[in-house]
Amino acid sequence: MHNFKHNLFYSESLTGFESSKMAQFCFDAENPLNCPICLNLLTDPVTTSCGHSYCMDCIERSWDQEVYRGVYSCPKCRTKFNQRPTLSRSTVLAEIVDGMNQEDPAGPEDVQCDVCKGRKLKAIKSCLVCLASYCQSHIQPHYESEAFRKHKLVNASSNLQQQICPQHHKALEIFCQDDQKCICVVCLGDQHSGHKAVSAADEMDKKQEELKIKQKDFMQETKDREKRVQTLKKAVESHKLVMF
Repeated sequence: MHNFKHNLFYSESLTGFESSKMAQFCFDAENPLNCPICLNLLTDPVTTSCGHSYCMDCIERSWDQEVYRGVYSCPKCRTKFNQRPTLSRSTVLAEIVDGMNQEDPAGPEDVQCDVCKGRKLKAIKSCLVCLASYCQSHIQPHYESEAFRKHKLVNASSNLQQQICPQHHKALEIFCQDDQKCICVVCLGDQHSGHKAVSAADEMDKKQEELKIKQKDFMQETKDREKRVQTLKKAVESHKLVMF
């Protein structure tokens, strides 16, 4: 009805790796240790038959969007699969990533793992159901246990309460264009019934593109003004030379 996906996995705000060990991997889509979908370091890595690796959660959510087509594809190379591939954890990649995270304590600007005792490690994911953040080690039950299957994971955030509907305690994953606000799925069927709505991710992408255009226009206007100022200065200098 509203032509948006209930899955908000693209709306996860990307967080950078600020430690010196992680910085080189930040948002590098070509790095084999980064997920081509979320661009972050692989979490619970799996590899498709075409050889590309993803976070288990990312590729599963991506393929959830292709169920209605009956054909699944690799987001990286677009190789098509007539049946949904069965994925298994890539042990080698998991060991590499786990090793990188083991010595990654939370810095002043990082979100801390809520479960770690003593030295807090940097959280890589936050759960909107548990309202808690987890490091690489402590997030594993969310990937491995059926009890956590329906939990909503986002990139580590220190503002979890702001992403939850205060009335229905659901993720604010929908943007109501009529009321210009983020709402949850329950709100959409209740007080926002019949309103035009899109996923919060789509709206965020739209706003970011609009901001980029405005920034570009502003920079161009600034350059044009600088040129006019320089032209005026040259005219003044020329006039002075003529007078003297």
